[in-house]
Amino acid sequence: MVSETVNPMLKAFEERASQPFSPMGDDVFVGILLLLALLLATVLADNTCYLRQLVASYSIGHSRRLSDEVRTSRALYMRLLLLLLATVSTSFCLVNLLHANHALSGRTEALTLLLGGMAGIALWMLLKTALYSLVSAILFTPPQTAAWNQVYADTFIITGLVSYLFAIAGAFFPLPPRALAIVALAILLLAETGLSVKAFHIFFVKKYGGLLLIVYLCTLEWIPLLVLGKFFIQSGL
Repeated sequence: MVSETVNPMLKAFEERASQPFSPMGDDVFVGILLLLALLLATVLADNTCYLRQLVASYSIGHSRRLSDEVRTSRALYMRLLLLLLATVSTSFCLVNLLHANHALSGRTEALTLLLGGMAGIALWMLLKTALYSLVSAILFTPPQTAAWNQVYADTFIITGLVSYLFAIAGAFFPLPPRALAIVALAILLLAETGLSVKAFHIFFVKKYGGLLLIVYLCTLEWIPLLVLGKFFIQSGL
């Protein structure tokens, strides 16, 4: 009697397909992280040192004369890559958080969430930038509005870089859901603290600057975050 031989590659594929979904072992999500690493390597290899100037200037003041005083096509290219990296990384962190809470059933649902998260984050950025510009045009001067829009984008880029490291940690290490939630909340709070400090330096120049600043942050920063936090709490996250 001749024993039936089984292709080892087919057997390995069937065993892997039968396992529950996890970003840690999924080729698509690992490939996305590698593509993000390629984007980051492209920015780091740029001879204009755009990323280094961005981070250094952000810690010093709200204007970046070294890299943004003259808007070159190369600077715009680096900026778009960093914004893309931040958008995908932030959405990837959301996938990790939901997967840790057993809210995702498979790759299709996770990819849908990743793409939907990217679209939602991009739309959030565009809407808030439009609201910033509208409110600032009424309350503040054009230079202050331009400085704030630049600071807002820079804060998102730097937060995205931190989120990328967080996404790698969440994908390759089995972190507890509570730890993921705490780290994500800490990153968000640090970003909001940075925005608040920058807003103080940009807008607190008039007699009633403090009152305008509080109204500004409450309507465009803190209240939307409270609504978003309530949504996650009601969703069991």
